[in-house]
Amino acid sequence: MASTYWTGGPSGDFYNVKNWSTGASPTTYHDVNISGTSSTATAEAVASTASSTAVPSLTIGDYGTLDITASSCQSSETSPVFSTSSFQVGQYGSIVIDTASAVQLGDINVMNGTLTIENNRSNVFMGAGDRLNGEGTLNLVNSTFGSQTDGVNIANSMHITLSGTSSVYTGFLATGVSVAFDSKSSEQFFLNGTDTTVDTSFSGVSAKTQFGITANTGETPLSASYVKNTDGSYSLVVQESDNHTLTLSNVTMASGYTPGTLAITQDKSGNYLISDTSANSSNSGGSNCGGHGGHWGHHDGNSSGNSGHSGWSGHDGHNSSGCGDHGSSWGWGSGSGGCDYSSSLKQIISAWNNAFSSCKGWQSSSCGSSNWFGGNSYQSGSAWNCSSSWGQQSSGSRGCFSSSGQSSSHTQVSVTHNTSHWGC
Repeated sequence: MASTYWTGGPSGDFYNVKNWSTGASPTTYHDVNISGTSSTATAEAVASTASSTAVPSLTIGDYGTLDITASSCQSSETSPVFSTSSFQVGQYGSIVIDTASAVQLGDINVMNGTLTIENNRSNVFMGAGDRLNGEGTLNLVNSTFGSQTDGVNIANSMHITLSGTSSVYTGFLATGVSVAFDSKSSEQFFLNGTDTTVDTSFSGVSAKTQFGITANTGETPLSASYVKNTDGSYSLVVQESDNHTLTLSNVTMASGYTPGTLAITQDKSGNYLISDTSANSSNSGGSNCGGHGGHWGHHDGNSSGNSGHSGWSGHDGHNSSGCGDHGSSWGWGSGSGGCDYSSSLKQIISAWNNAFSSCKGWQSSSCGSSNWFGGNSYQSGSAWNCSSSWGQQSSGSRGCFSSSGQSSSHTQVSVTHNTSHWGC
């Protein structure tokens, strides 16, 4: 089998023929190998251009890294911006996927290093069997891996970390050896409802953590509760239909968190979510922007947050400190009593980065009916009150945007194609 090896170069461009041992395009060779020699002599290639040609076999050796940052508005599972039929990653090697576009990772794989997926929502695909093998680590940063109908079978020898509002859909008895949540953000971990006892080690579980059961597994959860184990950890016991019980036997809570009463709700796709009801009640009123009704919730904030709504679609915050009276899909106008601007600003920045990391760009049909950054709720029709979309061409086709925020793993050039009008 013909192979080509990364020799590196100033550009770091994966597709630059001068960066390969053969002096030819890597896509013309069966096996492509990116390896360093030590922790101080690493090798890093960046695939920043979309390619329709799959790499038959990709090897990331020790101290080697492949960053996939290519973007395309037309990408899909059948036309990904990067694809490989198989891959293997050494213990000190890594693949970093930082694009909202589709990436195909193939059928056969051994991940003994690190796979990091950033800013991608269910757009990284495995091959037949949807299985991720090896003893390495899967890092999800502001990303979703798998979907309701296409869960990923993650080998029970792999470690999983979730941060920045991430979700993962797992397959039958394939949930990794350990899962670490970020207690500062809302994370979701979906299981197959036909599982029985899952001994995966879950850590960092907080009031913001939601365990889920996918709707297409045929099981309906009826009740859920935490039971404290003798070693101080907890077991999550879920009673399901047909006298079936699903148990997560090794759950460790985040520091300072004691679980309360659990409730079972359904999301818009019909999946079942298990949430701590105390998480909602503790966020009502106060200086927060209304009450938080769960993951991206929109429920009433009581007390001083009377009638204030939090989340993405803010509504009137009459005589309250809740956020409201904003007509678009995200952003915060304030009620007449003001708002917690620090909290709102952080979420606005996060939403801004998310909006411009996708090809859809600004999608709201109305930019809002209140002042930006929490204007008074009675000043309707003021700043940002426009009816056209920002980031769409006049013909109606979508513009492409890339977040100006840099990946934690590499540097990415910001790309903005704004062909329409900004503002009113």
